[in-house]
Amino acid sequence: MAPQIRFFQGTGGKRIAYAVDGPLRGERPLLVFSAWWVSHLERDFDDPGFRGMFGRFAEHMTVVRYDRPGVGLSDRERPALSLEGELANLEALVQQLGAERVALFGGSCGGPPAIAYAARHPERTSHLVLYGGYACGPKLAPADLQQAMTGLVRAHWGLGSKALTDLFAPQHTTDERQRIAASQRASASPEMAAATLELIYRMDVSEVLGQIQVPTLVLHRKGDRAIGFDHGRQLASLIPGATFVPLDGDAHLPWLGDWNTVADAALAFLVPGRQPPALAHLPEGALGRTAPEVHRDENQFVREGEVWSIAFAGRRCHLKHARGLSDLSMLLSRPGEEIFVGKLMGGPDAPASAPAAPVLDERARVDIRNRLQQLDRAIADAEESADVVAAERARGERDALLRELRSATGLGGRRRALVDPVERARKAVSGRIRDSIEKIRGALPELAHHLDDSITTGSFCAYSPPRPTHWRV
Repeated sequence: MAPQIRFFQGTGGKRIAYAVDGPLRGERPLLVFSAWWVSHLERDFDDPGFRGMFGRFAEHMTVVRYDRPGVGLSDRERPALSLEGELANLEALVQQLGAERVALFGGSCGGPPAIAYAARHPERTSHLVLYGGYACGPKLAPADLQQAMTGLVRAHWGLGSKALTDLFAPQHTTDERQRIAASQRASASPEMAAATLELIYRMDVSEVLGQIQVPTLVLHRKGDRAIGFDHGRQLASLIPGATFVPLDGDAHLPWLGDWNTVADAALAFLVPGRQPPALAHLPEGALGRTAPEVHRDENQFVREGEVWSIAFAGRRCHLKHARGLSDLSMLLSRPGEEIFVGKLMGGPDAPASAPAAPVLDERARVDIRNRLQQLDRAIADAEESADVVAAERARGERDALLRELRSATGLGGRRRALVDPVERARKAVSGRIRDSIEKIRGALPELAHHLDDSITTGSFCAYSPPRPTHWRV
């Protein structure tokens, strides 16, 4: 049965059509889809994939979607479009529904208004789901490509809708793509479609991502050609504690292609205690935030470009790259081993001006000499037990420390009277490790507590957990 269609008043007095599938009163959670591209409440429901996906959501929640002014069943007079106007319309709809709290689903260009709402109204937002979304419209495509696309839509909506469909559904059949293109043309005029496309390229919520306080799930298909995969990954990395689930496929619209996996991932996040069967096909540990007992033994600290994917005790987060995270990764990869700060400073992220011959103060010289004695004993023990690998590793570290010690002294072993860069390195490494642990604390407090108990810093840094802990790094 098709959902009920109603109207509310949006910005500028425009009548906005919205559809409700399920009761608005009672204990059923409410899921609001912010307006996407050019929708049509009636025609969209004719699509079997659309009907199937929204039907799945409606089995567990009351689902609300709406046509923005100028498209679909809303007033067709073209309004002046802006992010603030989109947010005001979403605020008016939630007010109309009379709900204390709602879950928001921001698909594609519906993402920025949903993000803005969650940042402004955390007390009224229970969950935030972002699918195929982005934060900064100007970065979606070069300016000349943006102008060419909006110009094509405005000049020839037939060719424009076909070009967009090629991005939205590149692997679909000719008949399916013709139907998708025809639906776009029926939903909006050429001028309205072009204005909406300009709005998409103009919306930017980058500055409020760090203010999001509500549980957030980011879904993005790896082959999405309309809004590239990296935009979704960046979203997840910049929203505190967000869970990121990469999905297979290249269809941009969520109800095209394998929509069951999209629905499964979102419902597992939105409905407490629900674990749909199709979740077996999702990336391992992807929904750690809502399923804390799943894959608890897989701890991960992996860098993917400018984003770190971190998982601990069944929970996962993504953080923007920082050198302190690189330091932690090296320590986690070598549990129980003391690593000299010069090695941490000299990693791939070291600045070009890092000193090649650090000068040691008395404290650092004593630390190195003590470490050399430990390594001499380790080499002797390894040779006695015929452990060639351990012996070579200890010799390599000993040789490196001897070079460090020799470079820090003059003739006859006299200390060089220079400013101590090793002390600066000790302070720099300790500070950035501490800062990174604090960033982790906001997303994964259990991991931060574990690192507090396990990480030591100084001239030598080490990861020594109270009990053996395995990491994938």
